[in-house]
Amino acid sequence: MYLTAEEERMLEGEYGPAKAIALRVLVKVGEAVGANRLIAIKHAHVSGASYMTIGEAGRRFLEDLARMGAKVSVPTTVNPVSYDLEDLEAIPFTRIEPKVMKGQAAILRALKSMGVELTLTCTPYYLEEVASRLSTGDHVAWGESSAVAYANSVLGVWTNREGGPIALMAAITGRTYYYGPHDPKWRRPVRAFRVSIAKPLDTAEAGVLGYMVASMHEEERPPLVDAWFGGDGALKEFLAAVGTAGNLAMVYIPGVTPGDPGDEISEVVTIGYEDLRSEMERLAPPTQPEILYVGCPHSSVQELRELAAALKKYGRPKARIVVSLSRGLYLKALREGLLAFLSGYGVEFVRDTCLIVSPFSKFSRGVVVATNSYKAYHYLSRKGVKAGIASITQMVRMSA
Repeated sequence: MYLTAEEERMLEGEYGPAKAIALRVLVKVGEAVGANRLIAIKHAHVSGASYMTIGEAGRRFLEDLARMGAKVSVPTTVNPVSYDLEDLEAIPFTRIEPKVMKGQAAILRALKSMGVELTLTCTPYYLEEVASRLSTGDHVAWGESSAVAYANSVLGVWTNREGGPIALMAAITGRTYYYGPHDPKWRRPVRAFRVSIAKPLDTAEAGVLGYMVASMHEEERPPLVDAWFGGDGALKEFLAAVGTAGNLAMVYIPGVTPGDPGDEISEVVTIGYEDLRSEMERLAPPTQPEILYVGCPHSSVQELRELAAALKKYGRPKARIVVSLSRGLYLKALREGLLAFLSGYGVEFVRDTCLIVSPFSKFSRGVVVATNSYKAYHYLSRKGVKAGIASITQMVRMSA
């Protein structure tokens, strides 16, 4: 791999041992995938910050880096952690054990000492301080598969699908390897999916469509998906699903994705209403849900407003309603009066975390959860929770 003079000095330790190690990791990963150089980045987003996800090994890794004096070189945000830091009882049916609190606190101290902004959200693109820093065509290094797909597909910000440790290495060096979505040629689709449904897809339908596309798409380069998405919440859920069900880092969506898709499409697959409805029925909640869950990835304002409209129409449901969201969006909902309205219908808010990176599944085997998120369904059902997918309106109506 070609390195600049500055990168050579970094590799030789002139900027400290932490940067040298971080660059060595990036070079090795880059060489393994065939990258011939590194590229400067403007922002990084680190995943794998929950103690429930990375455990003691991850804690030690981060503490070792912090002790070596590691500091991020670009603005860096971070994914959710294991629990709501201000409300240990926010997650239903769940007890936060002392070991988890101790380990999570150590992880946060290490990240903070490195200069990471403790945003604790998987939707960094909703943060004003992030959006204001980035422009179309900027190169970044983001972990969190759903955020990567959103960055490439909606923001037109270019990023590999980085693992959490690699995103942190990129943050420390201000570099990542030039590969995949960083290459304009890679971003041009060669296969298209036409979705022939004459209505906008809601968040649940969009997520199931994402699962279907990811299951059928076998190319390394991104697919083009021509579908009618019902707002940003639906886009978020669609892109979270393609990242969960497959390895896609990008989808070209006409009218949404910045840039020209080119003219290399060689195959078109049509997905009709019956195809989608069949999958929706298969993935529906198995029985009457005990929890209605919104906010995986962290909730959008659109989803909060849709939930408010459903509650106003159908009334307070029998099931508990849980919404996970970032603190930034929580404050925005508070200012808009949405928080007070939703709280009046019994909605419970969980910040800093979500059900899939928290200890929820450990204490909730057999609990029935209805969610509008394919990603939440995917991970919860694999952890022993009886999960099913429905739209926000359907969830409220079925539990009214």
